[in-house]
Amino acid sequence: MTEQSKGPGKETGASQEGSGQPGDAPRRKGMLPVWFFVGIIFLIYGVLIVVTGLYGLSHPAQTVLGNLHPAIWWGAVITCVGAIFFYTSGPWRSRR
Repeated sequence: MTEQSKGPGKETGASQEGSGQPGDAPRRKGMLPVWFFVGIIFLIYGVLIVVTGLYGLSHPAQTVLGNLHPAIWWGAVITCVGAIFFYTSGPWRSRR
């Protein structure tokens, strides 16, 4: 008899119970949500945009509202959103 055929009470580690909603697939233990990877990408892009904006302080562009430094602001916003996605969907968070 294999481990999977021992009985209904044995945990095989391959899947966990879903939320019971129709169409919900059971979660596999080693899988990460897509938002974890979106958070990583946002973090990387946000940091790159902030660095580009800081570099632009020494080389000012002659644009309308360039004195507000939009690259720094948008880079900071994207970095914060990426950090939120990364933290809330990481493997250290408990699965529901």
